[in-house]
Amino acid sequence: MINTRKTVAIEIAGQPPAPQIDSSSLANCYDAILFDATGTLVGENEAIPGAADVLAALNLSGPPYYIVTNISSGSDEAIFKRLCRAGLPLPAADRIVSAGGVARSRVVEELAAGRQVSYLGSAKAAHDIFGQHPNLHRADKGETFDTLVVLDDEGFDFKRAADHILSTFQCRLVETGEMPRVITANADMIYPNGRGSLVFGPGIIGPMLQAGLAPFGAPPIRAELMGKPGSAIFEESIARAGSDRLLMVGDQVDTDIKGAKAAGLDTVLVNTGLNRRGGLSQEESSAPDYVANSLREILDGSLSCRQLDAALE
Repeated sequence: MINTRKTVAIEIAGQPPAPQIDSSSLANCYDAILFDATGTLVGENEAIPGAADVLAALNLSGPPYYIVTNISSGSDEAIFKRLCRAGLPLPAADRIVSAGGVARSRVVEELAAGRQVSYLGSAKAAHDIFGQHPNLHRADKGETFDTLVVLDDEGFDFKRAADHILSTFQCRLVETGEMPRVITANADMIYPNGRGSLVFGPGIIGPMLQAGLAPFGAPPIRAELMGKPGSAIFEESIARAGSDRLLMVGDQVDTDIKGAKAAGLDTVLVNTGLNRRGGLSQEESSAPDYVANSLREILDGSLSCRQLDAALE
């Protein structure tokens, strides 16, 4: 059912007027909105222009929203505080659906089963998400491991960790014919930094391992995806929202758009972050339902329920 919320103009003291939420806006077609974080709402350490205004408008008169992010540098509470420091007016930590948080139960299962678990990420991030455990080690510290968890790419020596992971996989492959299992929270291979350039993300470890192990006849490395584009994070978002009539808004085709569409959700590709200059490759299965030049367009009627209804007829 389409919501018929009234158009509301919101003014915040000392700031320019926030966007109007038009009664026929795309936002009002859904029970909740899912926003990607990096590249959609925030750059490196500050909010993307206009993002805070859009969230402020939704806080007062729009549908609820959730931040669905592959950020795995800490707990949902830590990510909430980080995004608030960046200038986003988030109402509570329960609006954060993070890949690390979704991965927590699987990692706890691995540890409870007595497996040695190594993580690609900082000790601070892992302990914040999973707690401390004698079988939980940073990837460049443990002698060997049964399970690799991909979290983050900052706060540690990535090269040293990647080298140790490669050696462990190769030894296990030669000795047993099998490799450690992989649980991937943050699958981002690239992401935009705050200066408009691109950097490699933690998900690049998968292709690195595959290339490094190719001379040894390694089979394809299959990772259990907890974050986007995997289904687990979208299942958690649907459960949190109490509805599957959700709209995903993001700047990356391979994670935000492809993952949401596979989960049966409608999508908006916004021309910020990774898609700031356009040109992202789009297969038919990952083509967004809408493309927006800015986040304001989901509120101001530029993208409307009428367009959605016409597409469904």
